[in-house]
Amino acid sequence: MSSVLVTLATEADAHGAEVIGQLTRSAVDLLIVLMMELLQAETDRSASLATPGGRDMLHQIKAYIDEHLTDPDLSPRTIARAHHISVRYLHKLFQSHGATVGNWVRQRRLDSCRTDLSRTFNRNTTVAAVARRWGFSSPAHFSRSFKEAYGMTPREWQSLAAS
Repeated sequence: MSSVLVTLATEADAHGAEVIGQLTRSAVDLLIVLMMELLQAETDRSASLATPGGRDMLHQIKAYIDEHLTDPDLSPRTIARAHHISVRYLHKLFQSHGATVGNWVRQRRLDSCRTDLSRTFNRNTTVAAVARRWGFSSPAHFSRSFKEAYGMTPREWQSLAAS
């Protein structure tokens, strides 16, 4: 389509205004048909993600994530590979349900850390050890994420749970 438009623009002087007008209208009609096809294909792809099969796949992926939360190398690439899908399709599955892969993994890890920090038998466990156990490689990043998610630092949460 782009070569047709380039040719139309570069050879406009070689034809009369009436011919150029007809060619332009035809090119616009072709662009409209092409855009409608692309939009329909995107709609079909999105609909297929919302099907029971897409929901089942997402449910399996979330279960897999929960089973591998302690793996610090858990990433969209490793998750997609384990399910024999592309990373792009993995992101589309989560996007069709209003989430992102990274946010889902981070939130599940934070929830697990929060649970561990509030258990009485973990009062002597350091915040960094809990963070490491659940796949956070940086204690500082974990603390910032925890505070952003729950409104208090992990230490504050641990102290609150202990009292």
